[in-house]
Amino acid sequence: MPALSTEHLTLLNSNLESDYVAHLPALLPNTKPPAEQATKNRSRAFSAFTLRHQLGISEKEASEAVIDDFEDVGIDAIYFHGPSQTLYLVQTKLKQGAEFRQDEALAFCQGVRKCLVQDFTGFNSHFTRRQVEIENALDDCVTIQLIVAHIGAGMSQHATTALTELINDGTHGDERLASSVLEFDASRIVPALQESRANRRVDVDKLTIHKWATMTDPRTTYFGYIRVSDLVELYTKEKSALFDKNIRLFLGPKTEVSQSIQTTLRDRPDHFFYLNNGVTVLCERIEAKSTKNSGGGKRLKIAGFSVINGAQTISSAAQFVADNPAADISSARVTITLIQADADGSFGKSVTRARNHQNKVESADFLALDDEQERLRRELAVLGVQYSYKAEQNDGVVSDKKIKASEAIHALALFNKDPRYILWLKNEPSSLLDIFAERYKNLVNGVTTPFQVVNAVRFARYAYNRMDIESQGTGQEKLTYKHGASALAWILAKRIVRDQSSTLLFQTEKIKTSLSVPFDELRQALWDETKAQLAGRTPLVMYRSQERALPIVEKVMLKHYGLSTDPVIAIKRARPNKNYPEELFDYMISKAPQIGGLA
Repeated sequence: MPALSTEHLTLLNSNLESDYVAHLPALLPNTKPPAEQATKNRSRAFSAFTLRHQLGISEKEASEAVIDDFEDVGIDAIYFHGPSQTLYLVQTKLKQGAEFRQDEALAFCQGVRKCLVQDFTGFNSHFTRRQVEIENALDDCVTIQLIVAHIGAGMSQHATTALTELINDGTHGDERLASSVLEFDASRIVPALQESRANRRVDVDKLTIHKWATMTDPRTTYFGYIRVSDLVELYTKEKSALFDKNIRLFLGPKTEVSQSIQTTLRDRPDHFFYLNNGVTVLCERIEAKSTKNSGGGKRLKIAGFSVINGAQTISSAAQFVADNPAADISSARVTITLIQADADGSFGKSVTRARNHQNKVESADFLALDDEQERLRRELAVLGVQYSYKAEQNDGVVSDKKIKASEAIHALALFNKDPRYILWLKNEPSSLLDIFAERYKNLVNGVTTPFQVVNAVRFARYAYNRMDIESQGTGQEKLTYKHGASALAWILAKRIVRDQSSTLLFQTEKIKTSLSVPFDELRQALWDETKAQLAGRTPLVMYRSQERALPIVEKVMLKHYGLSTDPVIAIKRARPNKNYPEELFDYMISKAPQIGGLA
C-alpha cells in the first residue's frame, strides 16, 4: 500500500496541532529541546486522531486516552469503548515513508502482554493516574482490540509475524484478544482528514407536511406543502448546514428575489404559496410517523436533510422574521418535495442540477456538484483557510485566510502550461468554471492540492494588484498593462511553479520582496514587445486574439527566461502544431529560471 503523501502529511500535522495537542496530557518533565517536544506531541496526537476517527469520539476524549511520552512501555493510548465493551490498545508511528518495523511491534507486544496479566511495572505516570480505570476496563471488556497506526508503506513482515504470534500465543491466558490487528494506514487517514472538516449532517426528528402524497417507485418521495414558519424555525436551529448540498447559499437580503419574498411575507403571506417555486430536499432516509391530525398533516423523521432548491426562500423568510419579530406569517405556506436519495450520488446531483435550471444560474453555481471542490474545502479548512465554492452573500473581506473557488480556479490557470488560458482569462473567464469542460478539469482534479490553491491565489493577488496599479492613467503602455495582465502573470508564474507545488505556503510579504524586481523586468519586456507589434492596433485587440497575443508572449518568455540564443528553440518552433506551438511552450516553461524564498 502507498505511504501517506507529503501533502497529506502536512495536512495531518496541521490537524493534529490545531485539534488535539491542546487536549493531550502534558508531557512529563524533561530536558528535551522545544522542537523535539513539539514533534513528540504531534506523534502523541496521532494516537488520539486514530481513536477519534476509528470510534467517532471527540478530539478531547481521544486525546485524554493517550499515555505515550518519552518513556513508556510500547502502548501509546488505551481507551475503553463502552457501547461495544471493547478495550482498544493503540501503537502509532508518525514517520514518513518508513514501514512499521519489528522492533516497534515487539515493544507494543511487550506492553500488551504486561496489560493482559496486569503487570503495571514500568508504566509512566500517565498510565498510573488512570490505573484503576484501566483495571476496571480489563475486567469489564468483552474484546481487546489492538490498533497499529502508521503513515508508511505498511507493516514489515517481521512486525506482522510478531503481532500474529502474540495473538495466537495462549500463554498470556486471555482469549478476548481480537483475532487480527486493526491497521490504520494512509488509506484510512486521508478520508479521516477530510471527514474532520466535513459539514455536519442535519437530522430532523419531526417535520410536518400537509395535503401530502407519496410514491415509492422508483424512489421514496413525499410531496405536499409546509408552513414557512416551520422552515424558518428549522433554519434558525441549523443555519447554512441545511444547504450543504445546495449549489448556492444565502445571497443576501438585498437581491431582487429576497426582496420579493420578504414583500410577499409582509403584505400577502397567504399568497406566498402561489408566488413561490417551492422547496426540494434530498434525504438520506425518510421515516413516516403517525398522521398528526384530521387536517391531513403527516409527521416525518428525516436523516440527512439537505435543501437543494429553496435556499433563498428559506433564508429570506428567516431574515424577514428576524427583522420583523412581530409579523404574523402563520398563513404562509410553500410546496415541498422530499426525495430519498444520496445527495452525493449521481442521481442526487442530477436532481440538484435540474431543479436549479428554473432559476437564473451561472457556471460557477454548479461548482457545488464537483466532489473535488468539497475535498479542497475540507483540506483547506485543515490549514485554517476558509474556502467557498457556493454563491453566497459577499462580506467584502479580503484575507489570506479566505478564498473563493472562482478566484482559485482563475489563479490556477496561471500555472497551467497551456498559454491559451491567457486568452480564456481575458475573453471568457466564466468558461473556466464549467465543471463539465476540459478547461476546468485540467485545473481542478484529483491531484490538485490545497497548497497549490493557496499559493496560486496569493501570487495572483500580488500580480494583478501590481498590474492594476501600473495600468492607472492613459496611453498605450497603460492599456498594455491593463489588457496584458494575465499574460504577465502567466509568464511570471512559471518561475515559481516549483515552490507553488510544495507543501509550504507563500507569505504575502515574501512574495512582494522576491518578485518585485522580476515583475518590473517582465513588465518592461511586455511593453517593449507589445509596442513593437501594435502597428496601429490597440492593446485590447492584441490580447483578445490568440494569433496576436501568443507571438508576443513567446518573445517575452524567450527574453525573460534568457533563452534568446538557445539553439533548441528553432527546432521546437519548426515542429507542426495543432492548437498552438505546444512543444515550444513546454520547452520554454521547462527552462524558466526558478525563484524561491516566497514561503
